[in-house]
Amino acid sequence: MGILGRDLPRLPSNTIVRGRLNRRVGADAPVPVRLLVAPPGCGKTTLAIQAAAASARGAYCAIPPRASAREALAAICESLGLMPAATYEAMLLAMRVLAKEPLLLALDDVDNASGHARAMLTQFVEDRPDNVSLVCCMHDRGALDTKTWVARGFAMLTDASRLAFDAADVSALCDAWRVSYSQADVARLLDESDGWPVVISAAIRACAEDERSLGGAYERWRARFGEMFLEFVLGEAAEADPEDYALVQALAHGHELDADSIRRLESQGLFVFNDAGRSRPFKPLHLARPSTIQVDTSIPMTVRMLGPFHVAIRGTEIEWIRRRDQQIVKYLLLRPGATATRTELTKTFWPNSDKQLAAQSLRTACSNIRKAIAAVVGYARVEFYFRVGTSITLDLSNVVTDVGRFTAHLAGGDLAYENGNFDEAAAHYRSAEKMYGGRLYEDDAIEPWFASESHAMENRLATLLQRLAEYAYANADLKHAAEYAYRAKLIRPDIDGPVQLLAKLHDRKHPA
Repeated sequence: MGILGRDLPRLPSNTIVRGRLNRRVGADAPVPVRLLVAPPGCGKTTLAIQAAAASARGAYCAIPPRASAREALAAICESLGLMPAATYEAMLLAMRVLAKEPLLLALDDVDNASGHARAMLTQFVEDRPDNVSLVCCMHDRGALDTKTWVARGFAMLTDASRLAFDAADVSALCDAWRVSYSQADVARLLDESDGWPVVISAAIRACAEDERSLGGAYERWRARFGEMFLEFVLGEAAEADPEDYALVQALAHGHELDADSIRRLESQGLFVFNDAGRSRPFKPLHLARPSTIQVDTSIPMTVRMLGPFHVAIRGTEIEWIRRRDQQIVKYLLLRPGATATRTELTKTFWPNSDKQLAAQSLRTACSNIRKAIAAVVGYARVEFYFRVGTSITLDLSNVVTDVGRFTAHLAGGDLAYENGNFDEAAAHYRSAEKMYGGRLYEDDAIEPWFASESHAMENRLATLLQRLAEYAYANADLKHAAEYAYRAKLIRPDIDGPVQLLAKLHDRKHPA
């Protein structure tokens, strides 16, 4: 129930509460204006309604499509239970009377507003009464003056990366739908979906309807609903500029876009997000359509990336024709979805070469990779693992990596650790530690294209070892506590935890 008896939109009973985001968006947030700016399907509306419902006095207003300033004004008045105001000034006056006590107003679909209506809403954010806090939802970050407000410190931005589901969200949603899962299943679904809430929610609902566990959820969702999902994507982009709509169509049909087009779509909030400083489309745009290639899971490619690089199928090691061919495979294994454009690969491995020569070198490398795999499984099976088209791709549905297993155990350990289940966390961390056979691509000198990933892996190992040391110490296992702490200190001499623990162990062994 909203203010003055106005009903708020109802959410499904199994909608989860995402504590970290509800606190960020709700009435107790540290700034008066909360901006949710992300592509459709990221959960903006759900958070806005939850914020209004949780507030002592909350209201929710969805701006109608192509709303004029008068229509937007009428929608706001209706959501607050006010009589329609003839002018903007009359609406502000009525709101000041209403806002003698704090109230929260959630404005959804702000980018539906026309040019004049957007100008009015921008002014409204500036003029709102002191007791009124706002939650503004939009996918186009240029719909309002977001940059200026954030810079001035009275607005806070929550974007697609913050709105993405994390492991705790997926686990909570599985629990709500009574879908069984393992932490490895959760980690895989997060990777395949980019944490996109609309995709994860649909995949988990499909599991519940079919009474299946979470394992393989994305592939089953893709097979049944992938085409329907792409219709949703195109429908959400239908009101966009024709050029932007054409770009979204290209993405939905599996085409690669240049960097300028990607940045353009990101600014419009059209299914692109910033991944650690790199703008790229959400993975499901390329991976929504059911695969036309049969997956032969009886003979997976197994890959060791931590330590000396090793690739085998059915126990037979793949022998690469040239070092460059192997490097391209290594590069693909680190890319989201194990895919990269031809341009990306030529810029990485032949940065100073003529474009035509670089393109020919890439074609030769791809041919050599196919030959190397075919030597083990035959040419008829190569596309189970490696495909060459607009992009160059390794099929992760048929590839098992130690990095993937290491990351899955880490995610399980981190979730258990955060929930206070330290025995479970330690079991996951020990499994992850066993998977760590050495530095990422240990037999290569560190190169720019994998340096950050190698550093991140070592940092995660150091954190894992520190937590195992703390767990061993708490359980009076001083031998392993010292061993884990010493190894963590060797990797990260700049962090204090292992040093302090080693000092405690020394004091226990040599009391004053």
